[in-house]
Amino acid sequence: MGMGAAGIGLVSMATNSDEEAEWVEFELDGKKMQGWLWLLPMRNGDEVEVVAEKVADDRYIVYSVKRDGDDLVAIYPHATAGRKAHYRNMTKIMLWTFFVIYAIFAFGSYFKGGLADDLHAYSIVVASTGVGGLLVFGIIFYRVSLKLMGFVRLAEAVFRTYGWPDVENIDLRKTSREHRGTNTLSNYGRHYFRYKLSVG
Repeated sequence: MGMGAAGIGLVSMATNSDEEAEWVEFELDGKKMQGWLWLLPMRNGDEVEVVAEKVADDRYIVYSVKRDGDDLVAIYPHATAGRKAHYRNMTKIMLWTFFVIYAIFAFGSYFKGGLADDLHAYSIVVASTGVGGLLVFGIIFYRVSLKLMGFVRLAEAVFRTYGWPDVENIDLRKTSREHRGTNTLSNYGRHYFRYKLSVG
């Protein structure tokens, strides 16, 4: 797959996170497969496709496993979205976080900050704080987004290997919600996913 160095470099990032991950080992067509996946719901005998990197004559590092039939996908921790989907998700998180904190600040300043009798001063304080706060939040979330780009690049490489189109816009969490079906398990959509190609 050409992502061996990137994938190995991300191992420490994944294992240092608060998320649980499984170290998996299995054989496929006589080849030894091993690697970190969030959760592997597949069982012995399932027909699967594997995205892996050859690191020795008969040993491969696994980045993803997809089960034929129901399109369930197990993947390397945090490698769940292409770059455009990643930036959209980070922007939504940033804006929601900012506006909640900003609303609390605005109401608190009005009722407890002694500015209720001076609407002009209140407006200036709230507006300047809002602009400055949004700028600070934007910088913080942009830096966080950059730190996560290793996972994004790995995700896109996995998606391309499967032959999925428009990899930059793929969000496995979103596609899992859209194709949940009767699956009500708590780990579905969080630690393993589903992606179906659109027909037509």
